[in-house]
Formats: sequence, structure tokens, C-alpha cells
Amino acid sequence: MARWELAWGNIVHIEICRNYKSCRKMIDYPKIKRDETVEETLHGVKVKDPYRWLENPYSDETKEFVAAQMEITDPFLKSSPIYGKVKGRLTELWNFPKYTVPTKHGSKYFFEKNSGLQNQNVIYVQNSLDTESSIFLDPNTFSEDGTIALTNKAFSEDGQIFAYALSHAGSDWQQIKFKNVATGEDYQEVLEKVKFSSIAWTHDNKGIFYMCYKHQKGRTDGTETTSNENQNMYYHYLGTNQSEDHHALWWCTPPGLDPLSSLGGELNDSSDKSSEENVSFPKWRTSSEVSVCGKYLFVTVQVGCENQLLYYVDLEALVQRRGAPDYDWSLVASPHQMYAQLPIITIVNKLEADFEYITNMNAPCTYGNEEHSRGEKGNPAIGRQAEVAIFLTNKDAPRRRLIAIDLCRYTMNSDCESLCKSWSTIIPEHEKDVLEWCACVADDKLVTCYLRDARDVLQLRDLKTGNLIKEYDLDMGTISGFSGKKKYSEFFFSVTSFLSPTIIYQVDISKDATAEPKVIRVVHLDKLDATKFMTKQIFYSSKDGTKVPMFIVHKKDLKLDSSAPTLLYGYGGFNISMKPSFSVFRLAFIHDFNGVFALANIRGGGEYGEEWQNAGRLLNRQNCIDDFIAGAEYLIDAKYTSSNKLAIMGGSHGGMLVGACVNQRPELYAAAIPMVGVMDMLRFHKFTIGYAWCTDYGTPDEKEHFNSIIKYSPLHNIRRPSNGAQYPSILVLTADHDDRVVPLHSFKYTAELQNTIGSWEQQNNPLLIRIDVKAGHSAGMPTSKMIDEYTDITVFIAKTLKLEYKP
Repeated sequence: MARWELAWGNIVHIEICRNYKSCRKMIDYPKIKRDETVEETLHGVKVKDPYRWLENPYSDETKEFVAAQMEITDPFLKSSPIYGKVKGRLTELWNFPKYTVPTKHGSKYFFEKNSGLQNQNVIYVQNSLDTESSIFLDPNTFSEDGTIALTNKAFSEDGQIFAYALSHAGSDWQQIKFKNVATGEDYQEVLEKVKFSSIAWTHDNKGIFYMCYKHQKGRTDGTETTSNENQNMYYHYLGTNQSEDHHALWWCTPPGLDPLSSLGGELNDSSDKSSEENVSFPKWRTSSEVSVCGKYLFVTVQVGCENQLLYYVDLEALVQRRGAPDYDWSLVASPHQMYAQLPIITIVNKLEADFEYITNMNAPCTYGNEEHSRGEKGNPAIGRQAEVAIFLTNKDAPRRRLIAIDLCRYTMNSDCESLCKSWSTIIPEHEKDVLEWCACVADDKLVTCYLRDARDVLQLRDLKTGNLIKEYDLDMGTISGFSGKKKYSEFFFSVTSFLSPTIIYQVDISKDATAEPKVIRVVHLDKLDATKFMTKQIFYSSKDGTKVPMFIVHKKDLKLDSSAPTLLYGYGGFNISMKPSFSVFRLAFIHDFNGVFALANIRGGGEYGEEWQNAGRLLNRQNCIDDFIAGAEYLIDAKYTSSNKLAIMGGSHGGMLVGACVNQRPELYAAAIPMVGVMDMLRFHKFTIGYAWCTDYGTPDEKEHFNSIIKYSPLHNIRRPSNGAQYPSILVLTADHDDRVVPLHSFKYTAELQNTIGSWEQQNNPLLIRIDVKAGHSAGMPTSKMIDEYTDITVFIAKTLKLEYKP
């Protein structure tokens, strides 16, 4: 593991600058090696990369860079007279109990609770909702500093075995372990090198399907930059070693398709179908789910971050066939091999839409309008009534619809393109709202969640007809949690908002499908009076006239005189919707500085479905940037704030957004916080899982996309403003174990900022980077680290915007 200690002395000093009216703190940035010999010609354009050496996280030079940067950032932040007060304030406000919705497994209920300042949530178990609960699993016992987090979990169908995944230091790498629910004891085996994996139990409760990079070379601790390739699906039989797990699927090209141009395949001269590794499609990522009835395994495959191939395996027929008297059991030497080399049937053979399995329901096999028995040769479900599988999809529906697929129509050699015309629609696409998710409850009911102008709408519908039964009355908020199953008539959901942490509801429709939700828990933030704040939603015009929604939160008595410090947050990518959510950090900023928080729902996100996403995706990325800039201009024009009181913030793709906006309009903001951002847009696809983002960004290896990307790439567009303005104060955030957006993006961006802008006489505002240790992209971050991070951000904004602190 790379070490990230501080090594250099304090190189911050006070200097009197005669060009400004008052004393100012100047930062003597470290001398960073700039290798001008590193240059590439990409599509006829010469591109310099003088800080490519920072791509090696283990080199002594990179360690020195990290140490030198933190030696100027730490003193800058911690020298603030309000640093201790802010940290104490956030710690005090954070200290309230937090709960998740209860979920039923077997005969017991499980829920998560955090007493307030625990680093990780604790799982509790209770026999009924009215009985006392006890601790089932406490991740805080796994490490003293809370950096081992529970990041995935799944109970066996009978609720007797608990599979859980642990992440170390914020990395995407996981270990899967198993716990006996009755005894609380762990099984001996541990599954390693797991990443981007689902956990799917077979209904015999004997094992799981999971995904891992079994042959990933080099480090797998989250500090590496190696591309993640050759993920495969395995079946693990409970009580055995991972080394005995067998590769469950063999991939081949669906008939009639070019694997190189259509499916992300790659040529490999050493390709051998008899080998265990998936050498033909190294960038394929798989997810699996066992159907509600336990008869089928549904498998989706994707190359990027959208569009999937869809397959299924008839598990019941497989077991029946292998149990037949005439079956050659010499083919099955161990229990693991029951699910080795599964016979998959293709449902969707083109990467052009997404599919999410919801449930299935009994129905006779049909061809056209006539019932038809499945009796053709090669069909594994001979003589048996099939089930119709229900999927949520954006196929021919940008805002998504719910469809039914008759599985009995599909065989090993089906014409998938023709058969997709036989799909029936249960819930058609809404003319405006996005159907975000569905869940089957009480055997024949559907809970549906729509997104209406970036706000959640929860409904109950009939499974067979899709007809609306009831719409639940919710305030302006977000469904933050849900649990319910087809076999149970009760379900639970939780609602959060900008001003309310959590309200948990129970709905029992066993007697009345229109029953009202019952509040079973309300979580309050006692140390701040939520009634003194207000939330509004406005719609502003972007550069091209598009109306963009934005939430604005502030005190009720705020005066619109352009004086309020304002924090504008945005994302705008990957079909991800930014919705109301609760944040101690944001409310503290509003209360303690009489500030404003604004959330812009810019194009590129999923707020209005696929069309909204595509309007800010690929060659349309500039629309996303223009929307965010227009949001900042609206806040200024509406007299919420002014340029010298406006801070912008975004994480991951949102970090790229912030970097691009700063380059294009540096005079518009006083401070910018790009967190774990994708800053080198010409090389993002070369590290860890970055190649998957080409579906949203395009690939720099293609000229058309390169010509678009190079115009907004944060690293490649840092220039001294020609209008006499300076860059805003910038605090870049990254972490040493971020193997999603690797830290080299932030390193190279910071080095270029400090060289080009920081060395400029006119640049007074600080350009700093905060590099966390034993932390990743943000998932599983312990409470103590979250408080530290938000303390630093708050202090940075307060110090650079010269704000008065009044908690």
C-alpha cells in the first residue's frame, strides 16, 4: 500500500501585497516537476501531458507531491479561528439517531440503526415490530477507525443465512462472508476479488451466484489504477472454499451480430473457449437475480453504464434434467458443478436499452392468441406451464414502461428481434413522469415510484392490469428506503427531504388495498428548528431556452439583497437524478452563515428520462455545463447572492462539471469544490472502470468524441482569464483508495492549476487539494471522516468568502 505521510515543512507564509488594499495570505505552492517531453498526437492534435508521472500512485515522486500538497492545505484550513467551532458544531448536529426501513426475512425483521456518531450503521434483529431488538451485526467491530464498511447484503430465501460484503478503506473491492442467522456465527469461507457484484441466492438456500475478477493481476486494495477486466460469474456452494467455485457462464456472440462493433468484444489471438477466462469480452460486467419463484436466473450484461443484454436460465428444468435417471452424473463431480456452464437463453441480444427484473406471474405459454404447449426439441421446460416475467425497461420508452415477457417463446435459437414485438405493456410510458422503480407486494400488487419534476410520487397499482389503486400523499421529498415482497401484504418505505431526516411508514394492504400509510418512526434533528427554513422549486432558462428545475433552501426570513452566501450543487450525468435529501452540512451552512443552498437538476441527469439525459450526454455535454452556469446566473439575477458570495460544488462527474464551469466562467464564482472529479477527460478510459463511462462521455479514441471532449476537459482548458478576472478559490478533494475515479485525475488537475494559475501575479485566491487517506469514492465512509471532510469544506468556504460565523 502506498504511504501518504506528510514530509515537508510548513511552506505557508504571510506576505504584504501592495497591489491589494489589505494584507493577504499568499501560498508558496510546491515546485512540481513538469515533464514537457510527454506529448501525444491524437487525431492530428498535439496534446502535452507534463504530469503523467503522477499517474503512478506508488512512486516516490507522487508520494512527495501528496505530502507537499497536504502540508499547505492542512495549515490553511486549520489556522482558521472557527475550525474547532465548526467541527464541534457539525459533530453536535450529527449526533442524532438514524434508522432504515425494516425488512422481513424468514420470521424476523431486520433494520439498521446508527445511534448518532457511530462510524457505521449497526444491523438489528427483532421477532416482530413490537418486540425488543438486539444487535445482529455491528460493522464497527471490524476496525477501530470504522474504515471497514458493509456495502452489500442478501439473505437466503428461508432467512437462515446472511451473505454480506465488506469494503476496506472505501475501495470498490469487496469480500463476501456468510453468517448463520440463528447462531450468529460466520462460516469459514471468504470470497475475494469481488467487485461490482450482485448476490443472488438459489432457493434451495445452498449457495449464491456472484461476480469477481478472479484473475485480476497486481494490487486489489483500491490504490491501483489497473483496468478492471474479465469479470465472470461464479456459483459458490455454502460451506466450501472459493477455489472450488466454478465459472457459471460461457459467453459467445449472439447469432448475426458483430462482437467487435456491437458488443464490446476484443480480439485476442490466444482466445480459447475451453479456458476459464472470458477473453472475448473482457469489459463485460454481469449482474444476476434469481426470480421470485426461484425457477429462473435472469442475467444482464453491460459494457458501459447503460444498455444491457438480457438472458435467462431455467434453473428448475436444469435441476430436474440433472436429476433424471438417465442423466450422466459423471458430469457433476461436486455440488458446485450443478451450476457450471449454465445453458443460457437469450432474450435481448442488442445493447440498446436497460432491463430490470421486477417479478413474474403465472400464465400459460402462448403463441399469437392461442395457448401452446412447450414441446419443441431443446426447450428445457417441456410440458410445464411457463411464467411471464415482468421487467422495467426504457426500450421504446424514454421515461420507461413496465412490460411482460412470455418466457416460453424463447429457445436457444430464438429470433430475439422478432420476439420483442410480442412483449406486452402493463404500465405504459407516462407522457412526462419517469417510472423510476417498481416492486411487487401482496402477490398481485405493484408499488411504483414515479419521478415528477425531480420529486418522488409513490403509487399502488394492480399487477395484471397496471391500473392505479392509490397514490400516497407525500410532501416534497424522496423515497429513501423501501422493503416489500410478493409473499407479504405489508411493505415499508421512508421519506426524506431537505428539512426532514427520515419518516418511516408501514402499509398493510391485507384487508384494504387503499389503506393509508402508518407512521412507525420519525427521526428529528432536535438541535435545529426545521420550521425556520423553507424549500422552493423554481424553473430557470438555460442558454438555449430550456427550462431547468432547481431547488432552493434557505431561512424563511432571508432578504433578497444579493448578500447571502450561496452553495450551488450539480451533477448532470449518467441518467442519475438529483432529488431532495437531508444533509447536516447543508443545513448548518444555511443556519450558521445565513446562507442558501441550491440544487440544479441539469440535463445529463435522469430527472425527465432518457431524453433529458441524452440532451446533456456525449456530443451534447456542453448543455450540461451551460445549464449549471445559467443556474448560477439565476441566483445572482434573483438577488439571492452575488459572484463574490457564490460557491459551486459537485462530486465525481459533478467534480468534472465544476472544473469545466470554472474554466469557462471563472469570474462567476468565489469558490469551487470539485470532489473526486473526472478531470483528465482524454485518459479517463484507461484506468480501473473508466472505460464504462464511454457510454456517457464518448471515447477519446474516436475523433468525433475527442473533438467534443477536449473543449471541456477540466485539465486541458486551464487558462489565465483574458478579462482581468482571477480563478475562484478552489479546494479539490480526492482520496488514496478511490478506485472509481482514481486520484491521478485530481493530482494532475491541481498541478496544472498551481502551475498555470497559481504562479500568476493576479491570482490571489488559493488553489488547494485535500487528499484523504483510507478513503475512497465516498461509499461506506465512516461518520468521523464525513465530519472531518465537511468541516474542511465549510471552513474553506467561510475563509475564502470572508463569511461571518453565527451558529
